[in-house]
Amino acid sequence: TQWRELFDAIGWPPSISGAGESLTHEGIIDALHRDPLSDELLLALETLDNLGTPAGREVIAAQLNDRQMPPGVLPLNLGERELALRLFIAQRSDGALADVFSRAQVQIQEGSSRRFNDFTGKKPGVLPGLRAKRQEIEQAILEYCREQDLGEYVQVRVLDDDDGNCRFQIMRSHHTRTPLAVVPGAAGRTKIQYRPVHADLVRYEPDLGRLRVAQSTNTT
Repeated sequence: TQWRELFDAIGWPPSISGAGESLTHEGIIDALHRDPLSDELLLALETLDNLGTPAGREVIAAQLNDRQMPPGVLPLNLGERELALRLFIAQRSDGALADVFSRAQVQIQEGSSRRFNDFTGKKPGVLPGLRAKRQEIEQAILEYCREQDLGEYVQVRVLDDDDGNCRFQIMRSHHTRTPLAVVPGAAGRTKIQYRPVHADLVRYEPDLGRLRVAQSTNTT
C-alpha cells in the first residue's frame, strides 16, 4: 500500500505504471533494476536505507518531539521502513514534517557530531524571490561540488514554514568511495565506485535576520 502511495506521489516506474492493486514486491524490485530512477525515487530509497532502521526510528521520534509536532502526525507503531517511507511521503506537502525529515537525515549521517553554523544579518528582513534564490543556491553549490571533486548531483528544495521562516533543503553528492563488494555474476570481491548523497539544511528566520546552516560535512 505504501509503495503505491509513494508512486502516486512521485510518479510510477514505466514498467509497472498502471499496475494498481496488482502491484507486487517482485514487480517493484524488477522495476528498480530495469527502469531509470528519478531523483525523487532515489531520495526515497536513500530514506529507507538511512532512516528505515531502529536508529532512524529514534531520530525521527526525537525530531518530532523537538519540533513539538502533535501526537499522531505520524503513526509511530509502524515498522522502521514503513515509518521512514511514511515520513518521506508526508514531508513533500508539509513544511514542518519536511523540517523533521531534513534534520533527521542530517542527524543520522552525522550522529552526535552534527554541525550548526548561525549567521546574523545587520537587520532582519524577508527574502524576496525565493524560487530565484533556489536556482542561485543550486548553481553555486553545483559549481562548488565540481571544484572540490564532489560530483555533479545537487537538488535544492524551498520550504516555507507557517511562522514565516524559510528553509532550503540541499541534497548533494560527495567524494567518491570505492569499497570492496561482491557484484552479481562475479566469483570474488571487486571494488565498486559510488558517490554518497549528503543532506544539508539552510534555514532563514526573517524576524531575526538569522541564517542557520546545518551541515552534514564540514564544508562551507
